[in-house]
Amino acid sequence: MNHIAKIIVPVAETIDDGREQDAATWSGIGNFSNVITFGNVSGSLYSSAFRFRHIDIPRNSKIVLARLKIRPAVTDSTDPDVKLIVKGIKETDTKPFTQTSRPSQRTKTVNSVPWHIVKKWEVHEWTQTPNLKLLIEEIVAQSGWKAGNSLSLAIEDNGSATDQAQTCYDFSKGKDYGAQLEIWYTTMNVSIGTIAGTDRDGTETDKTSWQSSPTGNVITLGHDGISENDGGFIFSALNIPRRANILGAYLLLTEADQNNRFPNLMIKGFAEDDAALFSVNGSNRPSTRIKTKAQVEWTIGETVSGTFVGIHWSANSVYESPDLKEIIQEIVDREDWTTSSNLGLVLENYSSWGGQYKLPWDYVKNNGEFAAKLVVVWDTLRTFRSSKKDVPKYEKANCPEYIIVHHTATPRDSTRFSTIRNNHIGIGWGDIAYHHWIAGAMDGLGAHIIGRPENKIGAHADTEKMNYRSIGIAVCGDFHPTGANEQPSPEQLATLQELLDKIRLERGIPKEKVLGHREVPDATNCPGDNLLEYVKRYRTTGQLIP
Repeated sequence: MNHIAKIIVPVAETIDDGREQDAATWSGIGNFSNVITFGNVSGSLYSSAFRFRHIDIPRNSKIVLARLKIRPAVTDSTDPDVKLIVKGIKETDTKPFTQTSRPSQRTKTVNSVPWHIVKKWEVHEWTQTPNLKLLIEEIVAQSGWKAGNSLSLAIEDNGSATDQAQTCYDFSKGKDYGAQLEIWYTTMNVSIGTIAGTDRDGTETDKTSWQSSPTGNVITLGHDGISENDGGFIFSALNIPRRANILGAYLLLTEADQNNRFPNLMIKGFAEDDAALFSVNGSNRPSTRIKTKAQVEWTIGETVSGTFVGIHWSANSVYESPDLKEIIQEIVDREDWTTSSNLGLVLENYSSWGGQYKLPWDYVKNNGEFAAKLVVVWDTLRTFRSSKKDVPKYEKANCPEYIIVHHTATPRDSTRFSTIRNNHIGIGWGDIAYHHWIAGAMDGLGAHIIGRPENKIGAHADTEKMNYRSIGIAVCGDFHPTGANEQPSPEQLATLQELLDKIRLERGIPKEKVLGHREVPDATNCPGDNLLEYVKRYRTTGQLIP
């Protein structure tokens, strides 16, 4: 994640977690059997507390995402209605809890986060709090805060009815069961876009019908076994200036149920200066709107021992998309974008198998309490980089000083990005070989799809160690006379021009170091004579087309 650091800190010892009953009795080993209770049990109010050591975050860092992760100790028989509130202990370096220094006796942060648990938990499965960004920021902004200090969180009842409570394991159950604190932080600007009404999100089914208040208050993403489903989202309150430098952007979804399903999605933006709200009649549903050229594939699955399996999502837990910075950058660079503009995204079903879908909550559920959020990290200045030394943003020792252009040597208009990506993963490359993909007709002619992250070594050009020295761009098609003898489309060439210019500007790469694959040299016809002539012209003039 560019300019964003991530830490995960577990509870370290038994003295660092426990529960307090009726603000009077502290137990550092939970209730019994390594279990901590919080909520209302027979009229008694239980609070829990967790202390985390060695939080290596500089003072005054801006928090992008922070969440407490715990393992439930019991499987609920029915959906609960547990109302909690999460607070921070307002100390610069918190000490362990004791009977004489209980959570209720400690000063709390001004900021707090409600946590309303409405779906049943499954034993052992990780569950997460909402985003604790504001209260963590308050703690690390204290004058005495230093990187490496300890911080603590308390979970208190917030008006639950009698016998509405939850449990989790404490550290004494074992190191794999104790709570964890996950924090993403940065020193840059952070904006959080929100959904502000029922006309801001919903489900589109089979590109024909729109539901702004879908059944069950959930947005279906993927293929439910009957229909293909896309999710649309309009975010406000971003307050990002035009042409800001987008460093990272992540969509946060709160899942409504617990499952291992693995849909494949394509995320796109609405190419609009100020995204229009969705009409109830569906006249401007996502499929009717012009999309950004930039798009990002989100495969909610992974390969384990050669078998593709779903990534488990727990009910009411928050999950983040891949980095959407290219999409957001394209939108905020539009001529009439303003700080008050709305921003729209669509998550399209993208060749998901039947029965593979996720169900995040929509705005209708509890008046937006669980609605999607968009986190954007940005700077007001564009960044420039030298080819002599790769900056820490890219997190690797090599220096990408070349750009290598490829063709896929597959039919331009009947090849999908996901097919090639899955093939490369199957070979054992871990991801698609290229950093960037310029699509054929199956994915939107000329669309730019992010491949493997630029901070990962490519797998596209072995000769002269070019994988370690270059950024790889693939243009979908077979552009060699002895192959299909196709031509790159005007849309593909326009996207390639934009991409080459952008990468060269960011990396400080001269146009003379833009090569076709076989110019490395390598034993291949790639990128085909019909595309190579454009690459050669670019090296001379900086333009693919005269």
